[in-house]
Amino acid sequence: MNAIFPTPDATGSDRLLSPDELEAALRDIGARRYHILHPFHRLLHDGKLSKDQVRAWALNRYYYQAMIPVKDSAVLARMHDAELRRIWRQRIVDHDGDGPGDGGIERWLKLAEGVGFRRDYVLSTDGILSATKFAVEAYVHFVAEKSLLEAIASSLTEMFSPTIISERVAGMLKNYDFITKETLAYFDKRLTQAPRDADFALDYVKKHATTPELQRQAMAALTFKCNVLWVQLDALYFAYVAPGMIPPDAWKPGEGLVADGPAPATGPRKTAPGDTPRLPRGVRLRYDETRSKHVLLAPERTFDLDDNAVAVLKQVDGSRTVSQIADELGKVYAADPRAIEADICVMLDGLAEKRVLER
Repeated sequence: MNAIFPTPDATGSDRLLSPDELEAALRDIGARRYHILHPFHRLLHDGKLSKDQVRAWALNRYYYQAMIPVKDSAVLARMHDAELRRIWRQRIVDHDGDGPGDGGIERWLKLAEGVGFRRDYVLSTDGILSATKFAVEAYVHFVAEKSLLEAIASSLTEMFSPTIISERVAGMLKNYDFITKETLAYFDKRLTQAPRDADFALDYVKKHATTPELQRQAMAALTFKCNVLWVQLDALYFAYVAPGMIPPDAWKPGEGLVADGPAPATGPRKTAPGDTPRLPRGVRLRYDETRSKHVLLAPERTFDLDDNAVAVLKQVDGSRTVSQIADELGKVYAADPRAIEADICVMLDGLAEKRVLER
């Protein structure tokens, strides 16, 4: 098991590496230490884990995802250059989103829900392995306490993430019948976000690691981050795969899951007044200047809308419930909100069946 504390992957030489040599040394660290090599990942990608073992991975990984913007905020607070801050803060937006229902953390919550967890249980962080919390929080402390160069260098694991994402998505879709493309939607944007972030961080490190000592610090920082990721999988492997005992406070199979029940006899679930509708990723309400009307744009599809549908969808922002939308439209049109509410539910049912609305 890798230690969480960094062991510099340096040659021991005091020679200053060229920028290309430094990049090669950093990539070599990933080739030998990135967690794609971990036995747990091999089992996950090859379809050799049980559903509960996949659930344990999804739950524990949430803690890492949720703390990434906290980590990036700590890095941002260290930056005195406005241009540097403008670039780095995009990482926070990527995870937190621009509003409710958006961002990487929200998409990971969808992944956890997709394997059966209740959202409130995931958000509570109950059941997270202590080793997971220790590793993730050690990473946050590292970027807050080390130099800015080391903090940025520690993010260079992004250089290797497209490979693991491609393998993970293909392997899980192939091998687990309970996994769908929608479940794994988190990884779609990471295929472009991670290379963008890695290119920036690599360029920064190559420009600012200008002495042998600074280069060793950058390599040690990347080694540390690789160890943070590796230790999280160590924890999962020894708690849920290898013979042993699940820690007393850790998640036990069956906890925090959506209760199983009989399949509804009346077809798809109907929209309820307490639902909070939102447009899925890739679906947008737009005004078509050519035709002088609003349309709903979805991947490879366009839906014409009447005035009533437009009025409702203008209120759909991922934070208002159906009842709140009805109350607002009741004021606008001087109508009974409860009558409007019934009509809204019918309209939203139709959009949900077409997979252009989430509730």
